[in-house]
Amino acid sequence: MPVLDVSALPVLPTTRRGVVGKLTTLARWFEIASDQAVRIGVVGAIGAALLAFGTIVTNIFCRYVLGFSLAGPEELSSFAFLWAVWMGVSVAVRRGAVTVITVVAKHGPVWWQRSLSVFSSSALAVLIGYCVVSSVHYAVLPESLDSYSGVFRIRQLYPIASMTVGYSFIALHYLAMLANGAARLAARGRTVLPEMWRGLGGAAVIAAATWGLCALLLAAGVAKLAVLGLVFVVLTLAGTPVVFMLSMVGILSLKSFGGLDFYPTADPIFAFRATQNAMGLGGGGELVVILMFLIVAEVMNQSGMSDRLIRFAASLMGHLRGGMAYVCQLTSMMVAGISGSAQADAAIMTPLLVPAMEKDGYPRDVAASVVAGASIKGPIGPISIMFIVYAIVVEGSNGADLNKLALSGILVQVSLFLAQAAVIYWIVRRRGIGRRRRFVGWNAVGRSSSSALPVLAVPVIILGGIEGGVFTPSESAAAALLVALVLAFFWFGTLTIRDIPRLVASACVETGIVLLLLGDSAILAKNLKNNGFGEQLNHFLTGITNNKYVFLLVVNLLLLAVGIFIEPLPALYILAPFLAPIAVEIYGINPVHFGLIMVFNLVLALIHPPIGLVLFLVSTISKVPIERLSITVLPWLAVSLIILFIVTFLPSAAILWLPDLLTATGGGR
Repeated sequence: MPVLDVSALPVLPTTRRGVVGKLTTLARWFEIASDQAVRIGVVGAIGAALLAFGTIVTNIFCRYVLGFSLAGPEELSSFAFLWAVWMGVSVAVRRGAVTVITVVAKHGPVWWQRSLSVFSSSALAVLIGYCVVSSVHYAVLPESLDSYSGVFRIRQLYPIASMTVGYSFIALHYLAMLANGAARLAARGRTVLPEMWRGLGGAAVIAAATWGLCALLLAAGVAKLAVLGLVFVVLTLAGTPVVFMLSMVGILSLKSFGGLDFYPTADPIFAFRATQNAMGLGGGGELVVILMFLIVAEVMNQSGMSDRLIRFAASLMGHLRGGMAYVCQLTSMMVAGISGSAQADAAIMTPLLVPAMEKDGYPRDVAASVVAGASIKGPIGPISIMFIVYAIVVEGSNGADLNKLALSGILVQVSLFLAQAAVIYWIVRRRGIGRRRRFVGWNAVGRSSSSALPVLAVPVIILGGIEGGVFTPSESAAAALLVALVLAFFWFGTLTIRDIPRLVASACVETGIVLLLLGDSAILAKNLKNNGFGEQLNHFLTGITNNKYVFLLVVNLLLLAVGIFIEPLPALYILAPFLAPIAVEIYGINPVHFGLIMVFNLVLALIHPPIGLVLFLVSTISKVPIERLSITVLPWLAVSLIILFIVTFLPSAAILWLPDLLTATGGGR
């Protein structure tokens, strides 16, 4: 979404000044209100994030220094976290930081693009209006006004109101955008009317065709989830922001109207309760760790600590022929232990390593594909956000121990490193890229390593704290953030206190998008659970085979297909609670092994054409067309698929020997 700029409107013709002047004034008022909402959102997000961080750090201090633990730190941090999420999402909307898939929406004839734009904008307007009204309804229900939290006796209204305020700010931003667009159209006069009618007519045809096809498929007995998947694809390709499109599909699944009957419920706020509970309203502060990790990544990136890791990797491998691509691979291994997010890792490496690889002789599109392929190590590493979510949504005996799950990805990371290094070797020889350089010497390696070692203390603290039973995951992440801040302020001296608000606000925006994806996914996941989807999926899969290897093959193919259209986190949240019990109880698969398979498989969607989100991020930063990057990334996707199938079909003992060994000798919380 572009930044709203009413001042850029064309000079208004005198004859139309009345209507256009009023629309321009209205747009200006909306923009002023939107600006104020952004300021409030930024301040609110920063304050809430710092409150969550301060609560966790204070509890650590009290427990290990003063000898007692605070009452209810998770309760307070999770409520603050909700405000950080919703304020972050509202700021993301204004800044245009929400992901939109434009593969179809921005190509083709003008009338086609305009029709898709009107269709997706209309659907978004209906959704936002519905969410504002329903979230207000949720906030004023007796369960919100008359219920209190367990320890601090905080009225439930206050954390629930974060959603109401968030959606209100989002609606305000889109209203400002709408008023701005209306003023621009009015300034063009009557010449715009035919275009408007064509856009409206095209949007109506798309809506009618989608409704008709859904009705036809339902009448033919096609699975309701498959029909919802069709709606999902149509909305995605039409250019609907991904973070809201999941909410549309989830809410649609609850309704019965216009002849379309999915999984209706009589509870008018089911969707909103499911979303808030998934984000932490229901208790527990496990998801706060995502915010802490992303603030750590921001601190590492903005303070220059990431550059120190890259220089260390360059001193070790930069002398090799085509060495900067190997540097990218080694850097991805080190950075993966800090953020746990492929998008964060790609954002760190792309602006630094793509130009460096270009200087080394790589075409820009190949350099961008190296970064995209390397970045997927983060979500399958020890500090993976995906592993944290999996451990939360899959509970009981079917769930995976987070310690073992976190360590299970180390061997996969090493395997990917070696396989992708082999691809680099092949590309370098095939294209004649680069030349060997003189090794910088062990003295230079020592200097760069001494600069990088303090940075590598951050992932050591995170892993050591969790595996040693010293910290919970959220405490470990907060402790790592504290160390990163100390390094940035005092050891390296590259950040000041004035930088903190900007870094925290940026991390809140990223966290808000990630958590709203999870919250929106919870709507459909919980609705499916209430309607017996788990039993249906069980009958379907066991009807295909009773062999666990055939089952794993089917699951891999299913997840790879799902990953083409759905982001990894939502897909994990929706499918893991249903697939894990079948894998563990029916087929006897190790729960940690199956968790690794699911996460690894879905992570590949990030570099899977046509809508892999890492591809879009790297494409945007590197200025490589997404169509070209989708081709050059295929070798990296291919070797990753090979590693996936090796990990899938090797015995669990061979895949999990390292986490079994480390957790057996290192203790646990």
